[in-house]
Amino acid sequence: MPPALDLELIKTFLTVVETRGFKAAAEQLHKTPAAISQQIKRLEDILGQRVLERSNQGISLTSAGEVLKDKGQRLMSLNYELLGDLRENELTGQLSFGAPTDYAPALLQKLLPIFQREFPKVAPNIVLDRSRALRPRVKASTLDMAIVAIEPDTEEGHSLWTEEIAWFGAAVDWDGTPRVGVLTTDCILRDQALKTLKDLQTNHNLVLEAGTVAALRDAVEAGFCQAFLPISLTEGLERSHVLSTQSPFNLGFGLISGQRFDGDTVPSVASKFRRALSD
Repeated sequence: MPPALDLELIKTFLTVVETRGFKAAAEQLHKTPAAISQQIKRLEDILGQRVLERSNQGISLTSAGEVLKDKGQRLMSLNYELLGDLRENELTGQLSFGAPTDYAPALLQKLLPIFQREFPKVAPNIVLDRSRALRPRVKASTLDMAIVAIEPDTEEGHSLWTEEIAWFGAAVDWDGTPRVGVLTTDCILRDQALKTLKDLQTNHNLVLEAGTVAALRDAVEAGFCQAFLPISLTEGLERSHVLSTQSPFNLGFGLISGQRFDGDTVPSVASKFRRALSD
């Protein structure tokens, strides 16, 4: 009897292909690059063929690898579907889901695989908007669930992650007055930026009002202004030395839901999101 394929090996292979490297796959799967390499070798030993070619330029699929990628994705999809059939309180059908616009690129890269892997019977319809615009839509049941930024001094929904918000950039006018950019939208980031400027009692010149965090970040990177930004979106930027605060501001994000789901379903969904978003 031929050996059965280990789905864990298939998952590792697909992750290497998706992330385009052993090191990135190791980080995502919380393994060492050596362990990833050993799993790929085991898979190739079972198949009797090489599935990946390694070079200084990275990795590429062999003809066998192309076949394995296609059928491996189908195997994993069937695996998730089977788990969904047997789990209790499984989400099914259409699901309208909201997420903060400014986190869209990072969230969508993780949300879509989460739905495919954890909720294979769900057909998600994703709405990207500000947290303060998503919240009333969930309350009115026009959205089933949403990830939102949690308002200060409130306990809302089921916690997913928390991150620091800080001032970044070094732009100043000729006299040393900080050049500042803030968001135009009604949101926590704008409120807290204005609050910290007031608390610091530092003279500043408001030189930019932007509709998105991405636009603020670009302006900081270009040296046009300083801005109050989530640290997860500031790779390559330096913190402001002029507008540094005594105590950090930590912004939490949580999962909220409407009336459609019972009390057991939403905590379970939040737990799966929390685990996947932390990878």
